[in-house]
Amino acid sequence: MDKRVEQNRAGWDLRAEAHASGASLYDVDGFRAGESSLRPFELEALGDVRGRSLLHLMCHFGLDTLSWARLGAEVTGLDFSGEAIAAARRLADEVGLPARFVQADVYDAADVLDADYDIVIATYGVLMWLPDLPEWARVVARLLRPGGVLFIGEFHPQQGQVDADLRITTSYFRTEPRTTEVAASYTGQQIAPHTQITWPWTISGLVNALVDAGLHINRLDELPVDLRQRHPTMEQGPDGLWRIPGNPIPLLLTCRATKPA
Repeated sequence: MDKRVEQNRAGWDLRAEAHASGASLYDVDGFRAGESSLRPFELEALGDVRGRSLLHLMCHFGLDTLSWARLGAEVTGLDFSGEAIAAARRLADEVGLPARFVQADVYDAADVLDADYDIVIATYGVLMWLPDLPEWARVVARLLRPGGVLFIGEFHPQQGQVDADLRITTSYFRTEPRTTEVAASYTGQQIAPHTQITWPWTISGLVNALVDAGLHINRLDELPVDLRQRHPTMEQGPDGLWRIPGNPIPLLLTCRATKPA
């Protein structure tokens, strides 16, 4: 494993332990009570998943993975964090949902799982952790059955350009990874200080990676909503999603692609 990826894995072990044990952002108690962590646009993109095999790449501690299982999908979750996978297995056992959770680097997924899937998903804050986006797309193509569907839900890359006041602070087209010292999770919980390395990506880079891997892009949308309050002017709507008044920049991106039959 790339040394930088190994550093990131150590950080995600810390986050997984904190998030699974009580981060309000994830509302694990609500899930235990029967609620779903999925958003309307995800449900619309994939439709009825009953009886379909679904692989969740970079699944963290499995909350969304198990929400798909609750809808009848035959789910597998994969993550490089051992703490995350252990927490996912505990949660699955606790709520009585069938699921397979596997610890592995995402670039090894096709070899480790030795299976193909009707649906592959990767959602929210995942692409920035990939040192090689085209190779990741090739792995996804190997994991999909002919006719299978990839769904990506992701924070829009333009968000990485701006500060809290929406002023541009860096180039959209930067290519070098960013090294940051952190001591807290995005949930606001304190965790042990550590170094994280993230990689920039662009929408065109994502589209070209998927096309070059042989996938057909069916739909790509940019949305004016976010999953949490990232900027001080954001307001939360009745749907639980956050918006900036006036919708000055895109906040989320969703993409649906298929492997040719």
